[in-house]
Amino acid sequence: MPAPEVQSSAGASVSLGVTGLSEAVSALAPGQVYGIAVEPQSLRLPLVAHTLRASLADGVRCTLLLPGDPAAFLAKARLAGVDLGWHERNGELTLVRQRTDPLLPLFRGGAQPVLELIERIVPADATLLVLDPADPLLFLGDPAAAEQACDGLRSWAARRGVTVLALFTPGARPQRESLTLRANAEDFAGWAAIREHEGGAVLDLHHWFACAGSAPRGSLRLRLQGAGELAVVPPPGGPARSAEPGIAQVVTMATAVDDPVGAVRDAGWAVVRHHAEAIELARRLTTGAVVLSFERDTPYRALCHAAAAIRRGAGPWVSVLVRERDLRLRLGQQVALARLGVTGFVHAGADDAELARSIHALSGTAVVRAVPEDVEATIALSGTQVAPQLLVTRAFRDLVADVLVTSAAPELPHALLHVACDPARAQQLGTFALQRKLRDAAMTVDPTGLWLFLFGCPASRAARVAERAFARNYAEVAAGVTVEGTPGGIARRLERLAGAVGLRDAHALRAPVAMGQGGESGPT
Repeated sequence: MPAPEVQSSAGASVSLGVTGLSEAVSALAPGQVYGIAVEPQSLRLPLVAHTLRASLADGVRCTLLLPGDPAAFLAKARLAGVDLGWHERNGELTLVRQRTDPLLPLFRGGAQPVLELIERIVPADATLLVLDPADPLLFLGDPAAAEQACDGLRSWAARRGVTVLALFTPGARPQRESLTLRANAEDFAGWAAIREHEGGAVLDLHHWFACAGSAPRGSLRLRLQGAGELAVVPPPGGPARSAEPGIAQVVTMATAVDDPVGAVRDAGWAVVRHHAEAIELARRLTTGAVVLSFERDTPYRALCHAAAAIRRGAGPWVSVLVRERDLRLRLGQQVALARLGVTGFVHAGADDAELARSIHALSGTAVVRAVPEDVEATIALSGTQVAPQLLVTRAFRDLVADVLVTSAAPELPHALLHVACDPARAQQLGTFALQRKLRDAAMTVDPTGLWLFLFGCPASRAARVAERAFARNYAEVAAGVTVEGTPGGIARRLERLAGAVGLRDAHALRAPVAMGQGGESGPT
C-alpha cells in the first residue's frame, strides 16, 4: 500500500473529525482540553478514527490512550473506512493500551501516577492526545481526585502545547460520576455531547472555544455516511410555495376562541370541536393556520399527539398555534410542542384580536423540520414524570444528577434554588409548597436549609416561582435564597450534599403528591 501523503508539521492543526463543521468548532486550539460525551461505540469510534485521520493528514503527531487492544481498534477503524495502520507503523500515531482497573497500583496511587503515565507515553513532538474513554482515567468516582486529575491534565496540556480530546461515556457510569463530570467540564475549553436521534445523531454544543473563537450554544444534526464518517446535515431548503388563496384559511378549536359564533361569520374560518376534525381539515390546507387550545379539559398528551398529526398532514405553509386558556404552558411543554411542529403560542391573557394578529404575523412562514416519530419520547425528554415531593438527600441528589445527565435538550434550562434556614423551618416551607400545588419540582432538607430543584425553569424565574410557592412565608427567607442555573454550577452545589448523605435522611419527609396536567401554579 502506498504511503499516504502527509504534510509538514509546520502549521499543523488539530481538526475534529466531523464533515461540514464550521471552523469555529472543528479547529481545536493547542494546549486546551475538549470533552465530548458520546455513549454508543457506533458513534464514538468513527469520531475518534476520523479525528485522527484528519489531524494526521495535516502533519499532526497523535497519541491514543485506550483500555482495549490497539489491534482491535485499528481493525474496527478499517471497517469504518479509516485505515490508520500505516500511520501507526511509521510512528506518526502512537496507540497505548492502559487497563483502567481501579485495583491496579497505578490507579490506587491517585491522579499523579496517571498524569505521569500521560507525560511518559506522549512523544515530545505530539500535538494531539485522545483519551477514549476518559472516565476512569480522570477518577470521576472521587470528586476530589477528579478535580485534581482534570486540573492536572489542563496544566499539562497548556505546558506541552498539546490538544487533548477526552471522550466520555456518562450513561455507562454511576450518576454520581456523571455529576462530577459536569462540574469539571465547565473548565474545559469545549464541552459537547453526541447522542443518537431519529436514525442519526445530534451534536449538542454546551460551550466551545476553539482557534476561530467561540461557537454559539446549540445543536447540529449529524448523519453517519457510508464510509463511517459523521457529517453535519445541512438545513433543508425552503419548499416551493403554492399560489396563496384570496382568503386566509384558519381551522380553530371552538375552545381556542372567545367568540366562536363571530369566527364562523368569517368565510375563511372553520370552527371545530374535536381534534380529529382539526386533523382532517388540516390535510386539505396548503396555506393558513390551525389553532389548538390548552386548558384543563384538554390533556397535554392528547394536545401533543394532535399537534404532531396536524404537522405531518398539513403543508409546510400551514402554521400551528396553541392558545393558552385557563392554564399556562410550562417551558418544557412549550419545547416539546415546538419540536412536534407548533409554530407559535398565544398567551392566556390575549383576546381574539391578538390571536388574529398572531396568525397574520406567521403568514408566509414555512415549517420544514421533520416531526419526531416517537411523540411519547419527545414528551418525556422535555418534562419530568416525577411528582413534586420532599425526598431524602440521597434520592434528591440522584434524581437531579439523572436529569442533568439525560437531559437531551441544551436549550431546556433547570434551576437549583437553596433557602438558607434551620431544618425545621425548611421542612415547613417544603410542605407548604406542596400544599400550594407546585409543579415539576423536587425538594430535600439538610442542615443548611431547603434545596428546591425546578425542572425546565430558567434561573431568572426561579425566585418568582419560590415566591409563589412559599407565599407569605417568602419575605421571611428571601435574604437566604440563592439560585444556580448552569449544569456545572448545579453539579458543584450538589457536591455539598454528598457528605450529608446518610447523616440526615431521617429529617426528610417523602410526601408524594399526584401530579396531573392541571394545577394552579407552576415554575413557568
